[in-house]
Amino acid sequence: MIKFNQYSLISHQQLLRKLGVAALVTTLVACASPNKDRFYQLTYANQDHTSDDAKYDVILDTVTIPDGINRPQLVVQKSPTESQILDEQRWVAPLDEQIRQTFLANLQAQLPEAWLALRADTHATLPRYFVHAEIQQLQITPGQDIAIDIVWTISDTNKKPLRRQHLRRSMALNSADYGGIAPAISSVLRSISENMAKDILQATQQRLK
Repeated sequence: MIKFNQYSLISHQQLLRKLGVAALVTTLVACASPNKDRFYQLTYANQDHTSDDAKYDVILDTVTIPDGINRPQLVVQKSPTESQILDEQRWVAPLDEQIRQTFLANLQAQLPEAWLALRADTHATLPRYFVHAEIQQLQITPGQDIAIDIVWTISDTNKKPLRRQHLRRSMALNSADYGGIAPAISSVLRSISENMAKDILQATQQRLK
């Protein structure tokens, strides 16, 4: 017959107490661990404007980006054929919304005689132009560069296409640090906005001829 030493036995209550202490320690350690997530946002021009200054309306109808990069996390290129999702590097807001807002603000700064909006006012009486932009590619290669390939169309009030443009812009990333990605994208979008603004001005002149 097997005999047990009385000191080798642990009562049910003692076991629960030990487990409770272990769980508490685990929780405290988890709470003490620093949050490793980093959040990024795009920057753009800010300028006060009123509708009384406007001579025509510009409606930024749609701005689309590839589904593969429209994620809460940054998506970067590990190689020409492989992408990586960075779970701890995140956008503060959906990337497509940030890009659309960036274009809207930049164009407002570059077109002082235009009233920029995301949707048309049914009661507006000014000449109106619609812009549809499609970012076909946004590649981020840490330590190398970011590249944006975009197509946009400018249409009149009746949605008749007036101008169409295809543009590719890139900017070098001098560091592999992820913190330089959002400023680089913002700079490239600002450069693209300048070309888009010139196209809109040419469309307005074309309509007057």
